[in-house]
Amino acid sequence: MSKKISDKMANRLWTARRSTKLTDSQLAEKLDISKTQIKRFYGENRRNFSDKTYQKLWRFAYYDD
Repeated sequence: MSKKISDKMANRLWTARRSTKLTDSQLAEKLDISKTQIKRFYGENRRNFSDKTYQKLWRFAYYDD
């Protein structure tokens, strides 16, 4: 099953990434997801991810420093 990232969450992800200044590789390693999935969101603006990946992105957007 997959979930779609909302506009609000997408905005939070962009803000969180800017504030941490992480590269795609660093972010993928930190979240334990593939670099390809990171590129799909930030590069291709894809919004559908598996539940597991969605939860990791959600935690990064809302709770990570």
